[in-house]
Amino acid sequence: MDRRTACLHQANAFREKALADPEHHDQWIDEAIKWLERAMEASCRAVITMEGDDGSDAPAPAFETMAPHRRVIVRQ
Repeated sequence: MDRRTACLHQANAFREKALADPEHHDQWIDEAIKWLERAMEASCRAVITMEGDDGSDAPAPAFETMAPHRRVIVRQ
């Protein structure tokens, strides 16, 4: 299971707690929102690696980029 899916499952669990425990409803909804935000971050994150094809022994550079609300598309 990927990180986004795991976060969505956690958010759903807290939503169910909110329904089952009206006395602490707001607390559980706040937790669900945090997990939904984490799921959004996980779906927006792209790890891009570049492989060196020049035959050198130098490690391939790798970097991480955040692209809020859009996807990064990389051609190989």
